[in-house]
Amino acid sequence: MGILLSGVSVVLLVFALIDIITRPDSETRGLPKVAWILLVIIVPVVGSIVWFAIGHDWNPGPRNHGRYIDPMRHEDGYATLGAAKSAHGDKRVMTTEQELAELDREIAYWEAQARLKRAKEAVGEGDSASAGS
Repeated sequence: MGILLSGVSVVLLVFALIDIITRPDSETRGLPKVAWILLVIIVPVVGSIVWFAIGHDWNPGPRNHGRYIDPMRHEDGYATLGAAKSAHGDKRVMTTEQELAELDREIAYWEAQARLKRAKEAVGEGDSASAGS
C-alpha cells in the first residue's frame, strides 16, 4: 500500500510540475510560477492538490487542455454560424437542412436528366428501327 501511495504522489507531482511549467504566466493564479513550482517540490502532495484547486486557471481559453469549447467551423474558422453568415453572407453559409435540401434538388435534377436521356435513346431506337424496315 505504501508503494501505491508513493507512486500516486510522484505521478501527481509530475503532472502538477508539467502543468505549471507549460502554462503561461497569465493562466496562473495566486502566486508566481516559480513559487508554485517550489511549493509543489517542497510539499508534493499538498502542493499539487493546492495547485490544481487554486493556482490552476480553469477558465476556457485558447489553450484548453481538451475541455469543451464551441467547435470551429473547419472551412472558414468561424465559431458560430451567425459569425460566418455575417462575414460571408447567406449565400456561402447554409444550415445542414439547407445543404440537404440542395443535395435533394441536385439528385432530382440528375435523375430527371438520366430519365430524359433514356427516353431520348428509346425514341431514337424506335425511329431507327422503323426507318430500317
